[in-house]
Amino acid sequence: MSHRPTDADAIAGAGRSLATPGRFIDDDGSPDEAIREAHGAAALLDALRHGRVLVAVTAVATEVDEHGADKESDMAVVSMVAPDGRRGLLAFSGIDAMQAWDTTARPVPTTGVDAARAALDDHCDALVVDVAGPRTQVVIESGLLDLAGVDPLEHAAALAQRSLDEHFGADAVRVQATADRLVVESHSLDGEVVAEALYAWPRVLALVPGGIEVRAAQ
Repeated sequence: MSHRPTDADAIAGAGRSLATPGRFIDDDGSPDEAIREAHGAAALLDALRHGRVLVAVTAVATEVDEHGADKESDMAVVSMVAPDGRRGLLAFSGIDAMQAWDTTARPVPTTGVDAARAALDDHCDALVVDVAGPRTQVVIESGLLDLAGVDPLEHAAALAQRSLDEHFGADAVRVQATADRLVVESHSLDGEVVAEALYAWPRVLALVPGGIEVRAAQ
């Protein structure tokens, strides 16, 4: 039997529940005009900080029967992947904008701040608002961090640590955030090898104003 989650259920894939029981009980899906009409990055961030978006969730099979039909499913937030590998969580200013993209998606109302936090939890580097119109807007990673109240250097350190662990294996490299930079240490890897891997991830570099210091074996 498939599972039909209620608004109080956690939404898989975001690392948190997007539902806020009671807060949006009277929300009819009307557009948040401040978000829809915002022009420019600063205005959009301000509108999202005080406004509501609808996040799209869809059913994802977690168990299938012998015929390939769904037996169990969870609801997952929907993100899109750009050709260069960047991922963006989809959010909508109103139900009309969501239905223009997909009439079968389920809307979950949440604050712009919680949508930004969910995007970061789901390892996205952008929030894409109204992907099918009426006017598509994108909050890049630095804006997500601002909205979510996350320190950019600490976030960059976590990104670098995860990427280096995947590349070299766990415990091969240690990453720390300092005042304005990251310090990357390894006692087993050549410094040039570590630096080459780091510079392959411009997403991390963009968040570190003071650069990255590599302390590694020579």
